[in-house]
Amino acid sequence: MLKITRRILIRLILCAVLIVGFVVFVRDLNGVRLLVLSPKILKYRPVIQEHAAMHQLDWRLITALIVQESGFDENAESHAGAMGLMQLMPDTAKELGVTDPYNANESIAGATRYFRSLYDLYPNSSHPNRVRIALASYNGGRGHIKDAQQITAHRHDDPNQWECLSKSLVLLTEKDKVLHRNVWEAGVPPHGYFQGYPETLDYVDRVIRYYQRLCYYSKLIHR
Repeated sequence: MLKITRRILIRLILCAVLIVGFVVFVRDLNGVRLLVLSPKILKYRPVIQEHAAMHQLDWRLITALIVQESGFDENAESHAGAMGLMQLMPDTAKELGVTDPYNANESIAGATRYFRSLYDLYPNSSHPNRVRIALASYNGGRGHIKDAQQITAHRHDDPNQWECLSKSLVLLTEKDKVLHRNVWEAGVPPHGYFQGYPETLDYVDRVIRYYQRLCYYSKLIHR
């Protein structure tokens, strides 16, 4: 059970005041969710910070990822079979050496390492772009991102910029067959059509919004 110290209680109250203020004045619904999840965030923060630091990532980004993936529900399971805090698919969990995806420490450790590996795939992008492209890869699969990069290059846009790349994800459906024939000899995306692009675009946007809120609140608390 989480022991609530006076310092943690003060931080919780301060967070609550800040978030409620945002809700009242700017209708910050993302802040509401963070407020509801703040006890879980505080509970797992040391573990998240440990593994984030190990892979040179901002712990608040990993926290935002968990908020979006499972809402800090250790027993979460999606209809597709993704499991635990970080919603790891069985094959991915196995590749990462995660024996129990429902174990919070294992899930956070494996998924943070996995996210870092995705981030490292895009060294030619700036940090903000690398984060967004890595998030899209985490949600939609690395293969679809590679296909979108090829379309982006074909259109003479920058495949290292998320703004350009996000527009190409929309072009990975069957209705864009004419474009596909101009990009690939086989006439189809190598990793298949991507009907789930709206979810991935929304996913990236939501995680970044949570991350930005967490950064803002943490800066205010530590002033």
